[in-house]
Parts: sequence; structure tokens; C-alpha cells
Amino acid sequence: MRVKSYAKINWTLDVLYKREDGFHELRTIYQTVSLHDTLTLTETDGAIDIVCADARVPTDETNLVYRAAAKLREAAGVRSGARIEIEKRIPVAAGMGGGSSNAAATLLGLLRLWRVVMDETQLTSMAAELGSDVPLFLIGGTMLGIGRGEEVYPIAEVNCANLLLVNPGIAVSTAEAYKKLSRLTRQESPLIIPFTFFAAKDIHRLPLRARNDFEAVVFSDYPKIAEVKKSLIEAGARHALMSGSGATVYAVFDNQVTSENARDLMRARGYWAECAHTINRGQYKKTIFE
Repeated sequence: MRVKSYAKINWTLDVLYKREDGFHELRTIYQTVSLHDTLTLTETDGAIDIVCADARVPTDETNLVYRAAAKLREAAGVRSGARIEIEKRIPVAAGMGGGSSNAAATLLGLLRLWRVVMDETQLTSMAAELGSDVPLFLIGGTMLGIGRGEEVYPIAEVNCANLLLVNPGIAVSTAEAYKKLSRLTRQESPLIIPFTFFAAKDIHRLPLRARNDFEAVVFSDYPKIAEVKKSLIEAGARHALMSGSGATVYAVFDNQVTSENARDLMRARGYWAECAHTINRGQYKKTIFE
């Protein structure tokens, strides 16, 4: 069985306040995009084996894919094992949810492979225990994320055909980025969140009034990421924003030609760059299993 494991971007990311449990309260709009890893799942007699040619990806019990498989097997009382081969295309530690997506794809794939029936609530709860970004990959499309990001709600779909994803090869520590955030709201404060442009389906009237609260602190530590964003705007992007805690920056272009020209420019400067497009919920559900 082969399962696509799509990447995500954040159209917006507001970090609100630090909660009593130590997590930060977020408001974000997630979007799944066409860039994807591919997982090949094979049923075996007992062990859970992870295989990946990318040396940066662990293949032991620390891998989120392993933890997802082990958690599902325990919860469902399954005796079978699985060999899970991960073909990586999504950059590692890049703010595009690669590891979380791999975990969600593993859960969805093993439900079929092991013939497990599990209700949506239990599956979502399991995904949230694995990581804040995992539940969004059970649904796909455009979603509002609240709480620590694990509570996701489908909203009006954003369709964008000409995205460019650029990563300068910097590994940003999400934990460190959180520590350096100073502009937090108070828990009691009313929140004004720039969601209205989506309600108005205004994505084609860029630039958006959207922000990522991590940009200021991450750009301060890694000026090269800010340079990427600046270069994308200069290359004709109508909108550019860092995704998650970085280091990937995505940009919205008017057409395929300008997007591909910008991709070639960024590659010539030594950056990883891929053209992409949004994946809505219908496409996600229809294409995740090859």
C-alpha cells in the first residue's frame, strides 16, 4: 500500500498566550499543499520496521511514524506488524509538518492494512497525542487550528494554483522560537484575528493582511530566511510568509511562468525550491491512497 503524505503551510499563525499546561494557545489557518512524501506500508508478522534513505530521519522508536504505528496497534489489539518505507521529498524540520504528516498517513494507512475499525473521535484523539500538527493531516484542505493547533475545523477552501516553497536549509528550533516570543496577549484579552479575508474568499486580492508571529524572532536569528522572503517579493510574488516556525517561506504568484522563474532563481542561489498548489479536502481524500 502506498500513501501520499502531504505537506502544509500556515496562511496565518498567531501565538496568543502561554497556558497553564506550558503550551501556547494558537490561532492558525492550515493549508495542505501538493508537495508530499510517499509511504509504502507492508503487513508483516510482528515487528514495526521503519526504512528511510534520508539519514536525517531516525528509523527507531523516536520516529513519529513508529510511535503512530505502535500506538494504533496497541489501541486496536492488533498482532500484525508493518514495514513502513518513507520516501522523503518534504524538507526535514522545515515548518511544513513533514513528520506529523507522515504520522497521520501511517494511521490512515494502517487502519486499512490491518483492517481496523476506529471511530473518528478516537482516531483524532490519538493523532493529537502524537503531536499538535498531526490531526490536520487526517482531514486536509483549508482548516482553522486552535488550542495548541491540534483542534482543527474545516473552513472555506482556498484555491491557489501557483505557490512556491523555498527552504534555505536552516533547521529552526521551534522550542527556542517559542521562548523568544515577547508579544503575547493576555488570556483575558479579546482576540482580533485576520480570518475575514478567507470568509470573503479574498485570496486572489493579495497581498493578504496575514502574519506569522514567529517571523520577527526567527528572522532576527536567521537573516537568511528574511532574505528569502524579500527575494520572493522582488521576484514578483504577491504574498510571501514563513510557514510554521520556519525555515520554509512560501510565496503566491500570479501565474506558472513567474512562479517557475522565481523557483529557478532561488535554486541558482543554492536554496531548495519547489512549485506547488493547494490541495483541498476533496482532493486530499481522493488522492491520499495511490
